[in-house]
Amino acid sequence: MSPRSRQHTSSRSGFTLIELLVSMVLGVIILAVSANFATATLRSSRGIDMRDGLNRDARFVGLAVSRDIQDAGVAFESTQVFGSVASRGDTVVAISVPFMPNEAETYSMVVPADTTDPLPPGGTCGATCIDVVDPNTVPFQLSPGDVALLQVQNERRLIVLTAVTAPSAGVRRLTFSNADTLFVYPAGLSGGLRLTRNGVAVQRLSVTAWYQNNINNTLIRADGFLPDGTLRTSITARGVDVFATRLQFTNGVERTEANGFDADTTNDYDRIVSVIVRARMQVERLDRSVNGGAPLFRDYEWRITPRNLIFERNRVI
Repeated sequence: MSPRSRQHTSSRSGFTLIELLVSMVLGVIILAVSANFATATLRSSRGIDMRDGLNRDARFVGLAVSRDIQDAGVAFESTQVFGSVASRGDTVVAISVPFMPNEAETYSMVVPADTTDPLPPGGTCGATCIDVVDPNTVPFQLSPGDVALLQVQNERRLIVLTAVTAPSAGVRRLTFSNADTLFVYPAGLSGGLRLTRNGVAVQRLSVTAWYQNNINNTLIRADGFLPDGTLRTSITARGVDVFATRLQFTNGVERTEANGFDADTTNDYDRIVSVIVRARMQVERLDRSVNGGAPLFRDYEWRITPRNLIFERNRVI
């Protein structure tokens, strides 16, 4: 090989400065595009995870609320003015009779010796006290903290028992709170209700209520009272920005509550078809890479049919 050929070959080995600069620029562009793609993919993945988590929380809420509302009315007949489902804005309540293992016992009032009817205002043993017959056929089923139905002829009230004693053989003395309302239902002897010599009985109930604590945006489930009179509650979901309930009736109309006392008979308790629950929920943890770090919200709606109430109405019809 001649010196000129060797010189030509040597001059073509390696890259020129311009080629190196072009390669560097292209490399930086590729790295930038790759970094942006990776960041976008990570942001999208985080967003998907947050939305999936929110949907999982919402599914749990929907299933839990549906379970309670669908059980409303077990062994409990809804009437025009008092039903197994009630709603007030951000609260929905379901009532049923527990099985222990058979249907909860109904205890009749001990009829006073005098002949007045109705009885004087108050209970049979005090303003918030009533004596009932204990047949002793099965263990007595009422305890402090239990919610019970007080039936006075066609009137129905809820009571929370604060004490249960046995003043004499075959008699149990039930002392209850003096609340006017419980779980949006009328309670005790409020409104001047007076006991009668016949048709007065007490039966244990299962009551569940769902409502929003708008101070810390949590969804609360209450299923009774503790012996000290405070609600027995549990937090079901956090980040619940809105929780609203409505009732749908047989004529298709939606109302915030039932009313069996007004002239409109289409919104009575025994005409409820379904409970509509609407919730606006947000993710618990914020991420600056998702939605600019702002809370991520989603709206949900559940339409729940209290199957036992529907069965009872169809059976009667």
